[in-house]
Amino acid sequence: MLLRSRRRVASVPRRRSRAGPDRLAALPEEILHDILVRLPANSVLRCRAVCRSWRRLASDPAFLLDHHRRQPELALIRSYRASDAADTLPCIEALHIRAAEFRPFFGFPKQFVSHFPAHASCDGDGLFVVGQCICNPTTRHWAPLATGPSPHSGTVVALYRHHPSREYRVLYWTRWNPDGTPMSSQHAYCVLTVGTDQPRSVGYPVHGGRRGIHIFGAPVLVNGTLHLHWRERPGVRYHRILAFHTVAETFRHMSPPAAVEPRHAMQLLDMGGRLAASISKDDMTGLSIFALQDQDHDVWTYHYQIKLPVMDNMHFQHEQGNCWAKIVSEEGDLLVSCYGHLLHCDKNENLIANFKFDDDMPVVLPHRLKESLIQHTFFQKKKTPEEEEKSIPMVILET
Repeated sequence: MLLRSRRRVASVPRRRSRAGPDRLAALPEEILHDILVRLPANSVLRCRAVCRSWRRLASDPAFLLDHHRRQPELALIRSYRASDAADTLPCIEALHIRAAEFRPFFGFPKQFVSHFPAHASCDGDGLFVVGQCICNPTTRHWAPLATGPSPHSGTVVALYRHHPSREYRVLYWTRWNPDGTPMSSQHAYCVLTVGTDQPRSVGYPVHGGRRGIHIFGAPVLVNGTLHLHWRERPGVRYHRILAFHTVAETFRHMSPPAAVEPRHAMQLLDMGGRLAASISKDDMTGLSIFALQDQDHDVWTYHYQIKLPVMDNMHFQHEQGNCWAKIVSEEGDLLVSCYGHLLHCDKNENLIANFKFDDDMPVVLPHRLKESLIQHTFFQKKKTPEEEEKSIPMVILET
């Protein structure tokens, strides 16, 4: 850990070392690669400043891809820091559950104090949609989603990578008017390729109404298909799953596990490349895990149950359909929000860590962060002064 002191220290001229060339500079490139690729992203960025050979290695696309693959998936936690100020702003931190350490993530402008402004994320690539922008919080790069004026004014549902074309695309729900006449206006899903200004309608899968939908949590991408846990309107408790194939751009309605009831809380997740769902009752004493066994016939099988630890001051709530006990890894690690605490438990009901918070109820957000230093072409395009002024992201990225 690097400790910084605010005390001033008198500068002392350094004497040149006569010990010969730097031993680190003489390391074989294979060994240096194996060392740097294991470091966190901020450490790699610092290592680029050591010398030209290190910068060349740590900037190579193959190295950046290898480094990204080794990064852990970090859970995002929102809380409020203790402050005497009346306009206390929420804090977003990234939690490395294996190391039991928090890393800074987002700070907020005052106008967005009430919510987390990221509308979608491509978790595996470390990219987020924030307002009308796409951003990488690791490198602090951002760019407008579209070239020119924003072509959409709907609800962003997902950010994903279209593998055949290697493009990043945004799926959103909006009022589509293909003919430019009021009579042709209808709600539909549209797709926009990041860095373009030509959205396309990909259909209107009927939900039973035309007032739009509300998504529970973040969509889950498994085998090229986005799975959306949705409801049609606020105040109605039922569970539906809509599957969107990102290559064929087709929709399919799916049935949730038969055990889920309208009053249950359900969370979709990826369990080792398979779609899974956790189900809990209102009392939140435990979660039942089901996995999709046959995706063609929507056959779900029961896997195991996780019982939550009991604390005298534990209070569970629901926020926008998301329960406060969430599975955050393929191994079944569980984060439980309760009064003034965030608990980390494993699937065997063992309490691994207890993090104390000044906030009454820290929130486990649906998005995840996997740090990435990979360069993207849409970040490299020069922005016009109008874009710089109008497309400023809705977040302030902390150091």
